[in-house]
Amino acid sequence: MKDFKETIIIAMGGSLLVPERIDVPFIKSLKEMIQHFTNDGYQIALVVGGGKTCRYYQSAARKFDNVNDIDLDWIGIKTIHLNCELLLRTFSDLDIHSEIIIKPEDLHGINESLIIVGAWEPGCSSDTDAVEMAEISGAQRIINFSSTSHVYSADPRTHPDAERFEKLSWEEYRNIIPKEWTPGMSAPFDPVASEKAQQGGITVAILGASVENLENYLNEKEFEGTVLS
Repeated sequence: MKDFKETIIIAMGGSLLVPERIDVPFIKSLKEMIQHFTNDGYQIALVVGGGKTCRYYQSAARKFDNVNDIDLDWIGIKTIHLNCELLLRTFSDLDIHSEIIIKPEDLHGINESLIIVGAWEPGCSSDTDAVEMAEISGAQRIINFSSTSHVYSADPRTHPDAERFEKLSWEEYRNIIPKEWTPGMSAPFDPVASEKAQQGGITVAILGASVENLENYLNEKEFEGTVLS
C-alpha cells in the first residue's frame, strides 16, 4: 500500500462540469489540479454531483403525476454516473482507480492516487456520499467545490446584501439551510450530509474550484471560503 500524505475527499458540484454545456476547459484545469496534488503525495477521492444536467431531467420528470421523490433521486444517481464516466475516461492517463466506486465500503484497500466516486442510494445528494466516504477512509475533512466559494445568509444572486461567512458551526449552518432533503436541492452542503458530518466531527470547507485556493487551505494559509465544523 502507498503511504499517502492524506486522503482528501472532494465533493464537486456537477454544475462545474456542466454549467450549461460540458465545460472542457474546466475539466482540463481540474485534471491538472488533481495531478498537482497526487504528485505531491495526496490521495484524492472525487465525489461527483449531478448538477444542472440532473435538474434538467428531474424538471421534465416532475411533469408526470406518477413520478415521486424516489424516482427523481434515481434520475439524479444515473446523471451522476454519467458525469463520473466522463471523468473516469478523460482522466485515464493519471494514477486512477479503474472503476467508479459506488458504495462507501468499496473504498477499502484502494492503492491508486485518484478515485472517482458516484452515488448509490436515494434520499440524499453526493454530499452525503462524501461524508460516508470520509468515515470509511478516516478522512477528517471534506473539500466542497462549487460555483460559490462561500456560504451566505441568503442566495447572493437574489439578495445582494446577504452576509458572507468565513466560519460557521454545524448548528449555525444547519439553521441557514432547509431542514429536509428534496431531490435537486441547491445548497452548499445538503442537510442529510450536514447532520452526518456534525455527528462524525468532520470539517467541511466550501471553496471555489481553484488550485491555488485549495493549496492555501491545505497548507493553512489564507484562502477564500467558508469552513463548517
